[in-house]
Amino acid sequence: MKSLKFIFINTLTLLIGLAFMTGSFSSRNAYAGPTDIAPKIQVQKLGNFRGHYLTAFYALGTRPFLGTHSSQVTLTELKTAKTAFIGADFVDFPAVELAKQGFQPGYNLLVFVISPEPNYSWVNANGEDVKNMIVTNNHRASLIRSYTKSEIEALLVGQGLESGLVLTLQ
Repeated sequence: MKSLKFIFINTLTLLIGLAFMTGSFSSRNAYAGPTDIAPKIQVQKLGNFRGHYLTAFYALGTRPFLGTHSSQVTLTELKTAKTAFIGADFVDFPAVELAKQGFQPGYNLLVFVISPEPNYSWVNANGEDVKNMIVTNNHRASLIRSYTKSEIEALLVGQGLESGLVLTLQ
């Protein structure tokens, strides 16, 4: 009789443990959404760069842990790039929807580059290639600024604008 009680208790414990592990008793499950949405961004105070091109790289990459300059980034994969001609004091970039892969974000860096030519291509300082980057001979930049996804989200919340985010690169 004792062994039957022992088997019953162990079986019941095992079934309850498996139910918790599969999430049967849980009302919340962690799933990554299929996309990330980068907000609409207006970059202002670009008057000194009229006639140049502003490119926004939505990418996966890293910034140095102890680096102080926002242009010291290493891009591993370009998700998308948007280029606009600077003809006024500001440039608008529409909201961008970027596909996630598993639990990897759609992007974690947003890098802005002002260049005299429209076809700027990023070159990492360590010589590594950037996946999905179209290689051109234009590597001349007048200004480079990078923002992490969390910095963009914090700025968006801080500004509280429903129409998007307003940035000044200088």
